[in-house]
Amino acid sequence: MSIVEVAKIAGTSHSTVSRVINKRPGVSPQTEAAVKRAMAQLGYTPPAKRRGPRPADRPNVATGTIGMLMMGTDAMFARAPVTAAVFHAVEQAIASQGFNLIVGQVDDHERLPPDVAKGQVDGLLLHGYAPTPELRKSLAAHPSVWILSQRSIRGYWGDRVCPDNEVIGRLAAERLLGRGHRHLAYLYFSATHMGFRQRAESFAETVEEYGATCSMIAENPSTGRTTRSEDFGEDQTERVVAELLAMDPMPTGVFVPRDRLTVKVYRVLRKMGIEPGRDIEVASCDNEPILEALDPRPATVDVCPELIGKRAVEQLIWRMEHPNEKTRAMITIEPEIVVPEPEMGDGPFARVVYKSGPRGLRG
Repeated sequence: MSIVEVAKIAGTSHSTVSRVINKRPGVSPQTEAAVKRAMAQLGYTPPAKRRGPRPADRPNVATGTIGMLMMGTDAMFARAPVTAAVFHAVEQAIASQGFNLIVGQVDDHERLPPDVAKGQVDGLLLHGYAPTPELRKSLAAHPSVWILSQRSIRGYWGDRVCPDNEVIGRLAAERLLGRGHRHLAYLYFSATHMGFRQRAESFAETVEEYGATCSMIAENPSTGRTTRSEDFGEDQTERVVAELLAMDPMPTGVFVPRDRLTVKVYRVLRKMGIEPGRDIEVASCDNEPILEALDPRPATVDVCPELIGKRAVEQLIWRMEHPNEKTRAMITIEPEIVVPEPEMGDGPFARVVYKSGPRGLRG
């Protein structure tokens, strides 16, 4: 049981639930009542505050509190199941270590949670985008670990725990190659998203390694600048899919790097008279429940969000215990391919058997 479930039932964000639990201002009476009803419905009781003397075995712990900040990102977990799963794991791991957790959403127009602003936290877990230089100076004074976040050339500090995007690209390519596809494509949504870029490069390298062809299809080329817009609308999706279908030969295996985008691609393909699973096969990523609505359900890469959350907490505690360590850690979590059941073995795409090797498929 966690505030993730409370936020879903109350129809609000996790940061709002955190405000209610910690009796902080900025919540309307109606929303506060909805949160309290959700807590009662779930039988959720917030863990008791553990203030006072720091634990003897943790000399660098002063407050017993860890902050988790969503930096310029949408905090509605109903729209971001992967982030919700990470957060749930974070909450459980922090509780098991005896720490308190405060949660806040921060953008250019919001102040930091009071405990963070006053420096009354031992460390920070961060998700989202690098803040302004002024805010960075304040936050970087704390041991910090970024989770799942894009990383640009500048603006970030601290450690990072994220999925292994190179392995994600390779697993998607091997899946489609193993199904007999020789002409493949990567639908390059959000070209400036660093994680998507790494998935694309690894996907293309793997496809070319096996002598197949790979096309990168995007509505707009990357400008080299990070964007906060990660999803395309219907019109944009149609333009990308139209470019895919205009290719000669048309790719029959396609990798879409996010499940929510895969749902849009399925819808547009059918609108254009192309049947997924018959005319084109899609590999996806995130292993979100939303894929259950698709027929046929595509294979997808599970980024293992529960392990990401748990490992991020472990790394933050290590960083808090080693404040003078000068190296920065970049921890990547190994993803897994999830195939639909039953397989489309009787469909138009032949299943090719490869021998296993050091990098996966070997013909």
